[in-house]
Amino acid sequence: MTNITPSATVVINSMAAEKKARGERIYNFAAGDPILPSHPKVIEAVIAAIQTEQILYPPIAGLPRLRKVSAEWMNQKYNCRYKVENTLVTVGGKFALFAAMQVLLKEGDDVLIPCPYWVSYPQIASLFGARPIFLPTCEEDQWKLKPETLKKYLTAKAKVLILNNAGNPTGVLYSKEELKELLAIADAAGIFIISDEVYSEIVYDHNRFFSCGELFDKALVIQSCSKNFAMTGWRVGFAFGPEPLIRSMTAIQSQSTTGASNVCQWAALAAFQNHDEITSLVRNSMQKRRDVFIHTFNELFGSHLSKPLATLYAFIPLSIFQKNMDSSELCTELMTKYNIACVPGIAFGKEGYLRMAFSEKEEILREGLVALKKGIEG
Repeated sequence: MTNITPSATVVINSMAAEKKARGERIYNFAAGDPILPSHPKVIEAVIAAIQTEQILYPPIAGLPRLRKVSAEWMNQKYNCRYKVENTLVTVGGKFALFAAMQVLLKEGDDVLIPCPYWVSYPQIASLFGARPIFLPTCEEDQWKLKPETLKKYLTAKAKVLILNNAGNPTGVLYSKEELKELLAIADAAGIFIISDEVYSEIVYDHNRFFSCGELFDKALVIQSCSKNFAMTGWRVGFAFGPEPLIRSMTAIQSQSTTGASNVCQWAALAAFQNHDEITSLVRNSMQKRRDVFIHTFNELFGSHLSKPLATLYAFIPLSIFQKNMDSSELCTELMTKYNIACVPGIAFGKEGYLRMAFSEKEEILREGLVALKKGIEG
């Protein structure tokens, strides 16, 4: 337990927040927040609920109305077949992932994790005595896990494969055919699939998102209000999957968090009841910011970064900057000397890159990138 490290993104965001609290000007490209206000219909619904409802302990698995409407959303949007019994409301998507791995893993198991990966996957697996096995991907393949790579890294002790689609930090987006092939290989090997899909609605340029929940009933799908509805601070996540697993995860929740706050669940309920309006607003806002970020970055650095297909991030090769530093050294220098917050690629298991979020307003993105250019030039 003493070897578990804090999330790199949380550490960097905390440093940025401390500097900001001292009155320093910070350009924060590290945060995974869609910087948008909570939608007015969410706020109105919460105020009305607070005035009319009692704020008691929540039902352990979540408000029945919220479980129902979130399952219906998955079924309508992504062709899934979930019922209330297949649905658990959690304190953010991260706790859904945590509870799932606590149920599924034991000491000595292997967890297959495509690399680059979200920073918390290997750390959570390690909490339960499991060994993270990192499956390489490359930029030339659009960071997609290849079937032959999955086959190569299968081990006798492999119990779980974590897929992140759409993926943080790279914006990777899988087709239905690509997912089917990976799911078939994992299923044949007796490996359980956890599919992290918290960016499912932040997909750009009319590309289509496919859920593992449509293709494979035995997978566990992790969802969240944080990104899709720009509700990071409300801390409401979901797990959708086989009923026995959901029951076991609910028991863990009963002995740990007791569930998400009723107030936050009312906010989530309003978000789902207005999902098309809210997710369209979030996606359109983030696509504009992505376009401004990529255009400005390429113009300033003479580079040819492609537009990410999804999520809130660009995964940028250090070679663009022509600095004789690794990703941690560069991010430390940018933060300490120039108040520019980025996340080193090594935090995601991939040296030679850094992750920059384009979630701020357009004018702030432009200002921050100009500051980055000055910082890189020293």
